[in-house]
Amino acid sequence: MPIRVVKAAWIVDERLSEITSERSAGIWVALAIYALGGVYMLSFWMLFDRLAFHLAVLGILSLAISAALFKLSRWGFWLGLFTFPLFLTNAAYALLTSTGFVGWYPNLQTLAFNASMVVYLIFLCFGFLLLIDRRSLLKTDRILDLLGRLSTVKAPASAPKKR
Repeated sequence: MPIRVVKAAWIVDERLSEITSERSAGIWVALAIYALGGVYMLSFWMLFDRLAFHLAVLGILSLAISAALFKLSRWGFWLGLFTFPLFLTNAAYALLTSTGFVGWYPNLQTLAFNASMVVYLIFLCFGFLLLIDRRSLLKTDRILDLLGRLSTVKAPASAPKKR
């Protein structure tokens, strides 16, 4: 009887290790970078500029990408791939505008903002590279499978003409 208990515990341990090994460190790091970037954009939108709706949209998109990466979903890769230029342009423009108006270090708040933009840009590029590198670990989705089937469905043949 003890042999069965040990064998059952070994099977459960093996299944848990298979589940946790699906997400590599690259997926976890990319997930964290996109989640923190989304929280950063949403908090900046809520605290400082409610009229900058693009920050809210980009923050929500970034959180959606991190949720998709948590689920190992393939659409998270595609969403991250197509929104990366938007994230990069937004952060680079904010940094260049801030440094162009007041410089790098006129006061402590501006220094903190500029430093946070530089750190965000570095981590955004790193997370994007990890996302591209680990795309083979992401599974397919029902949504993407459905869209693929719809795009390959041929139009029904027309009925033969009666003479």
